[in-house]
Amino acid sequence: MTDVTITPPTPPKKSPVAGLVIGLLVIALVVVAAICGSNIKNLNHQLAQSQAALTQSQGETAAVQAQLTDSKAGAAKLQTQLDESKAGAVKLQGQLAAAKAEAAKLEGESAEAQVACAQVKTQLADTTALAAKLAAKLNDAKAWGAKLQKQVDDGKVAAAQADAQLKDAKAKAADLQAKLDAAQAEVVKLTPKPHK
Repeated sequence: MTDVTITPPTPPKKSPVAGLVIGLLVIALVVVAAICGSNIKNLNHQLAQSQAALTQSQGETAAVQAQLTDSKAGAAKLQTQLDESKAGAVKLQGQLAAAKAEAAKLEGESAEAQVACAQVKTQLADTTALAAKLAAKLNDAKAWGAKLQKQVDDGKVAAAQADAQLKDAKAKAADLQAKLDAAQAEVVKLTPKPHK
């Protein structure tokens, strides 16, 4: 038998150009990965900032809404007080009219008493006492009428003050509404638009 020697095949030599290209590709991939990672980190940071700004804006909007609600409640309360003051003024006007009618009635009675005094001189003492009594009632009625008139005047002053407070509350409510609208517009600006 003849010995046959098998020579193993020589492995192909790597081209230096191919190694250089592979190295450049690896470097390029590393650079691209680093850039992508940095961009993702920046995007995440921007997203967190936008979320924080949106949360703060929503809190401010809620606070403005609460102030607007309080202002409306205050305006309603002032309106109720104004209505009550007007009702009180009407009631005082009625009482004043009744007092004037009572005073007129007493004046009529006094005149009748004076006529009776002239006609019946024998009852002069009794008629004089009655006239004095009626005169005292008349003075009391006049004093009561003056007191009621003062109460009516005070009611008018209170009504004017309540009306001024109501106007001020309405102005504050309008200002708060404007601030709320501005805050809502800012929220719309800060809200990220959905990607299609």
